[in-house]
Amino acid sequence: MNNNRIIAILLFLIAMSAAAWFFSDILIYMFIALVLAILGTPLVNLMMKIKYKKVQMPKSLAALITMLVMLTLFVLFFRYFVPLIVSEIQQILSIETTLITDNLYLWMQKSETILKEHGFLLQEEYLADIITVQMKQLLQKFSLTSVFGNAIQLISAMIIGLFSVLFMTFFSLKDNQIFFKLIRKVIPVSYRDNFTNIVQAIKKQLVQYFSGVFIEMLIVGSLEGLLCYILGVPNPLLIGFLGGLLNIIPYVGPLIALALSSFIALAGIFPLSPDSAAISMLLIKVISAFAITKLLDDFVLQPLIYGKSVHAHPLEIFIVILVAGHVGGVLGMIFAVPAYSLLRIILKEFFSQYYSGDDM
Repeated sequence: MNNNRIIAILLFLIAMSAAAWFFSDILIYMFIALVLAILGTPLVNLMMKIKYKKVQMPKSLAALITMLVMLTLFVLFFRYFVPLIVSEIQQILSIETTLITDNLYLWMQKSETILKEHGFLLQEEYLADIITVQMKQLLQKFSLTSVFGNAIQLISAMIIGLFSVLFMTFFSLKDNQIFFKLIRKVIPVSYRDNFTNIVQAIKKQLVQYFSGVFIEMLIVGSLEGLLCYILGVPNPLLIGFLGGLLNIIPYVGPLIALALSSFIALAGIFPLSPDSAAISMLLIKVISAFAITKLLDDFVLQPLIYGKSVHAHPLEIFIVILVAGHVGGVLGMIFAVPAYSLLRIILKEFFSQYYSGDDM
């Protein structure tokens, strides 16, 4: 490969990366639609085999039925599962705030005594004051106007995003190569064969990766909820739902889920006026459930998912996610692995002669 060809490829990759950065929201819509289309394509192909008097079902109709099936599954989830979650949330909200504050105050007093006895707090320091200062500093970063404005922007973005994803998914199911055809048009003719090879490789990895991530979320959420139920932790269904949902955020998600789950579990026992020992034991149970699940996730589930779909070392993935989180925040962390997989496939396609078979 001559130097001019290498420079042209690098410039093209830089231009594509810049476009992806400036139009990240559109790229995310396209990405979600592409994944849904890939998952729905087998059903479209199955319905295309249906014939009536030698008349084949139109692909537009098959794509529409497939979308209706996906939407039906989505609605059934909200119809039967979400009300169970809402009922547990309503039980928590119905608890008198004085029960929570009084029990928390007593627990903080006893915890403060223990911390002072072991030298973690000075005698003139008070745990309640430390927590109050930290909460004030956190709340100062937010205002009612900004929260309201962000809520309006979020709702608007969700409506636009939902319509965009549905629109793109339909046409992608109707023509499962539409996204790639659009991209192919802007690629120089001499590189189109390479692009075809990249498309085949990335489609296979995307299906493997997102199927694995979805299964991982189900297993993690189910296991956390089941362990909390066995250990007698209140609101196990809500805890399992949050644990599975937030697990999609690498590394940080489980910590956020643990913090929220601890609060949810504590809120469930406050009406019983628990003592500090009961509160401490409940927290130990929640932490134990999450710790056991995290060990299973780290040493069994993630190696299977990343090992088969990405073919990358866990340390390599960790560094990639850290960089993506620094650049793109939570969304960057979520899409770090698929983006990294795409980059690896592109480099392997164009620069395979510079690497041995085990390097990429």
